[in-house]
Amino acid sequence: MSGERRLGELLIQHGLVTGAQVTRALARQTMEGERVALGQIFVSQRLITQRQLDAVLDAFGKRPQLGDVLVRHGAITREQLDYALATQKKTLGTLGQVLIRLRYVDDPGVRQALAIQLDIPYMDLDRMSVDRSLCKIINANYARRHSILPVALAGQTLTICMDDPTQRALVDDLARATEKTVTVVTASQESIRRALSRLYDERPETGPGETLELFPEEQTVATGSTYAVQSAHTQVDVLVRQVMSTAISRRASDIHIEMLSDRVQVRFRVDGVLEYLEPGDLLESCNHSAREVISRLKILARLNIAERRRPQDGSFRVNVERKSKRRAVDLRISIVPTHYGESVVIRILDGQNAPSSLDQLRFPPAVSERLRHLLERPSGILLVTGPTGSGKSTTLHASLMTLSRPGIRILTAEDPIEYVFEYFSQSEVNEQIGNTFAAYLRAFLRHDPEVIMLGEIRDQETAEMAFRAAQTGHLLLSTLHTNTASDAIARLMDLKVDPNAVASSLIGVVGQRLVRQICVKCKTAYEPSKQLLREFFVDRPPHLRFYKGLGCSACNLTGYRGRLTIVELWVPSEDDIVLINKCAPIEEIRASARTNTISMADNAWLRMREGSTSLEELVRMLPYDAIVDFRQNSRWKQDPVPVAV
Repeated sequence: MSGERRLGELLIQHGLVTGAQVTRALARQTMEGERVALGQIFVSQRLITQRQLDAVLDAFGKRPQLGDVLVRHGAITREQLDYALATQKKTLGTLGQVLIRLRYVDDPGVRQALAIQLDIPYMDLDRMSVDRSLCKIINANYARRHSILPVALAGQTLTICMDDPTQRALVDDLARATEKTVTVVTASQESIRRALSRLYDERPETGPGETLELFPEEQTVATGSTYAVQSAHTQVDVLVRQVMSTAISRRASDIHIEMLSDRVQVRFRVDGVLEYLEPGDLLESCNHSAREVISRLKILARLNIAERRRPQDGSFRVNVERKSKRRAVDLRISIVPTHYGESVVIRILDGQNAPSSLDQLRFPPAVSERLRHLLERPSGILLVTGPTGSGKSTTLHASLMTLSRPGIRILTAEDPIEYVFEYFSQSEVNEQIGNTFAAYLRAFLRHDPEVIMLGEIRDQETAEMAFRAAQTGHLLLSTLHTNTASDAIARLMDLKVDPNAVASSLIGVVGQRLVRQICVKCKTAYEPSKQLLREFFVDRPPHLRFYKGLGCSACNLTGYRGRLTIVELWVPSEDDIVLINKCAPIEEIRASARTNTISMADNAWLRMREGSTSLEELVRMLPYDAIVDFRQNSRWKQDPVPVAV
């Protein structure tokens, strides 16, 4: 550790890190059993760059000797090192070769020490799948002759695994030949040989990304049960499959894999709420192989497995088979570096959850009827508002499916495309190459559509073009991030949209939230607390019954299964339009809008009468203004008879 401390002191002297950062890095190195070099910890935490680290190591001769690394990690004794050095002088071989020949250490042990010496990652290639599309980047003869393996390609960064990572000239040649930035990792000789065979001897796969097969026997494994290593798949492959299968079987929308100080945390977002993966063999296996799991996910998503300092995004697909039927499920992965390691979030986009019509959303009849009338208009703008995760995109897609028919053209610009529909043309936003919402909208106007959908209006240019499109005879659907439907006006004013354009083109605004539905299997009547009742009622309705879920196997002991939309719909009246044209204060517009809005409070009362959700859920998810509106208007007095449950 003295050498590591000396390196820390040099970095402090050069103003690259602080004393506190060195102390934390040394503590992390001790916790990980000194498997990671101190310099590499600083690089992974983005405190310094690899170039800065190399400059300090080379300038002060602080790269540890291979023998010292092996002694420090207990792989060999000092006496064995001295004997190996004496033998090396006679044979003129490398120290690593001599140590292996003397059987003091095996090849993987030497490679791991070399990785620490050079501050590069060591990979276990046998626990990873190769990306066969990379065989086109490096010729098979060249790869075998130099014992190099292309591991990953992400953008302009090519990661290669080298038998001898000290061959900098070879790295420079590859960088020039491929016109890529080349990063280096290392592995054992035998694992490189086996990976080369898998990459170049097997028939390459084609397609935009790797597809993971979820076999029926893997999908039926319950959380906490053991998993078997099957002959055709490595342990980490089976582990990744089981995590995916568990999430899909629970109807999760997201998978969270987070590195903590002493363990990995796996959670699934089900019905909008994060649930922990229960303790058991599956979680224990994730703890034991967390880094391998993340590497495998990176390969599936075609990300740079050696990059641990910058966020990365990608996607891949799994094929699910249930009851002899197969379907594809798209997964989008986001990786973000954190203090203890990389955090992974995987969004699950199951086509079975895609809406087929507005009826599937179970809106109140009054909202559904008025919304259908709005969708029949030949032009104008219909907005859907709410915070992130409130189901806005689902409402847009359900509206498009309701509109879809052979006689019209529907174009969409989405970021990203969550569900693929064959009935309309979908385009994905990519701001890095200039494919913004505004750019697509400009192109759409020359593409002869009747209906246009924009995933979001987020800037002035997009907003102005959207209202221009509505004024030229197109029906345009989009979303805004606002708290209520009438707040859309304030947001559009912030985006500098002409009030006259808003008044003439805005045909309606939907505001919504998602609340969890009580599990029908364990639903039971109960009496909420007096404090909770006071949030909604001045006096408790005498005949209204309240319900909650006790928790059962069907709802994974949560008491809830599925979600419902609490929705409001504002259709601007003539009075509202006059106020918008006059640029009246937003409070005046809100007050006017209330008179012709089907409010969230109305929908909340309907859900109470149905007994389909709980007061706790309504308090958790509804904007406070909707709860105040409910309490002040005493809806239960106007409609005192509850719906039979």
